Amino acid sequence: MKQSRFAFSMVELVFVIVVLGIVSSIGASIIAKAFETYVIQKATYNASVKTELAAQEIANRLANSVPWTFVAKIPGDHAGLIVLKESPTNNTHTVLEWVGIDNDSFSAVTPPGWSGYCDINSSNPGQCPTQGSDPAFTTAVIPNLSGPTATTTSTIADSAVFFKTDYYSSALRYSPRCIGFANDGDTTCAVGVATFVAGPPPVINFDDANPKIRAEQYALSWSAYALVPVYVRTTPSGTRLYDLMLFYGYQPWENETYNGGGRTGSTLINNVSAFKFTQLGNTIRFKLCVVQQIGTGAREQITICKEKAVVR
Repeated sequence: MKQSRFAFSMVELVFVIVVLGIVSSIGASIIAKAFETYVIQKATYNASVKTELAAQEIANRLANSVPWTFVAKIPGDHAGLIVLKESPTNNTHTVLEWVGIDNDSFSAVTPPGWSGYCDINSSNPGQCPTQGSDPAFTTAVIPNLSGPTATTTSTIADSAVFFKTDYYSSALRYSPRCIGFANDGDTTCAVGVATFVAGPPPVINFDDANPKIRAEQYALSWSAYALVPVYVRTTPSGTRLYDLMLFYGYQPWENETYNGGGRTGSTLINNVSAFKFTQLGNTIRFKLCVVQQIGTGAREQITICKEKAVVR
C-alpha cells in the first residue's frame, strides 16, 4: 500500500526563507547598532577618564603655586611673554608657566621642612630667622625630588624665597618679568637662597644682601613648571592634535628655561585638541579637550573637554 508523505510546498519554502531573511536582517541591524553604541560609550568613557585625570593633575600643580607668577608664552619663545594677571591670552601664547611652592617639604613632616614664617624683628636684608622649620629635611627633599640636571646641582642654594607681599624693594614690585621668565637676565626681584641652616633658630640666608622688603609669611620654591603643547599630527577631519608636556625641576631665577640644557618633559596626556587658560585675580581657569578616534573616517572621532578653576 502506497503511503502519503507531507512536505513543504515551494510557496511555503520561499515564504519561510523570506521570513528568516527579514528576521536575520533585523537581528544583524540590532547587533550592529548595539556594538556601535558600545564602541562609542567605551571611547567616551576612556577619553573622559584620562582627560579628568590629566585635568586633576594640572589643578593639583596649580594649587601649589605663587599666584602672581603665571605667564603665557609662545612655544620656543622664552623672551616674549604675557603676564596673565595683566592681559588676556590669545591663540599664539599656548604655553603656561609658573613658579611652584615646595609643598612636599612643607607638609610631609612635623615640624615642616620650612614653616613659612619669618621673624621680622630679628631679620635683616641678608637673612630671615624662621622658627618651627626643619632645614635638614628640606635640604634632603629638594635634590631628591628635582634630581641633578645639566644646568643645575639641584640643591637648596638653587631655591628662592617669595614673601607674601606686593613689593620686593621700595622701587620694584614682584613681577614674573624679574624672576627670570623673560630670559633676559633680569632676576632682580627673585630672593635667592644661599643656605638654610638649623640654628637655633633656623635661618634662611639670602644669596645677596641687597635691601629686601620682608614679610612675616613666605613660600619656598625650588622649581618652576611649564605646560607645553607639542604638535603631533592632524586628524582626517582636520583637527590638530598635541601632546601636552609637563616640565619642572628648573629655576628661572638661575637663568634656566624649561627646555634648556637638554632637559626633556614628561607627557601628561596625548591627543589634545585644545588647552586654554586665563587668570582673574587669584583664580586660574583652564580648559582641556582631548580627541578619541573611533574609526578611520573624518567624522569618526569624539572630543571630551574638562574645565576647572583653581583659587590661589
